[in-house]
Amino acid sequence: MIQKITILNDEGIPIFFHNFSGSSNEDENYHLIASYFDQICRFTKYGFKESLNRIEMDKSVFYFYTHPTSNYHLIFKLDNRVDKKKHNKKNLDSIAIKVFDKFLTKFKEELNNFNGNFSQFKSFSLDIHEIVKSKGFLRGYELNPGIF
Repeated sequence: MIQKITILNDEGIPIFFHNFSGSSNEDENYHLIASYFDQICRFTKYGFKESLNRIEMDKSVFYFYTHPTSNYHLIFKLDNRVDKKKHNKKNLDSIAIKVFDKFLTKFKEELNNFNGNFSQFKSFSLDIHEIVKSKGFLRGYELNPGIF
């Protein structure tokens, strides 16, 4: 299942993070890790003229999606033990598109006038939870009541 979601702006700056599986919505390393993944994606795009959409590790899978018009990036951290059929590109792209449609619409003004304040996007955790849950990717996780 999806464990974490990170959204990066077109400059590779992580502006939103949601942790489904942890006791806290904060992860002190997500800025560093997300920026690192952004650099890997840029390297493959410009160095090899290809897009990186997945990195598989022993216990986790990282899935990358780039919004076609805004060039914002979305990173899913997935549990590697889940049914491989659910991890297919079509299913994950569908969730990513819904997330971006909602996020870019809801925060249009804030994104246009972004001043480095990440806390203004924190309320999107409720939207993320509903989008991901509706696609069947959240069995076993409850919304963390301590998010806000």
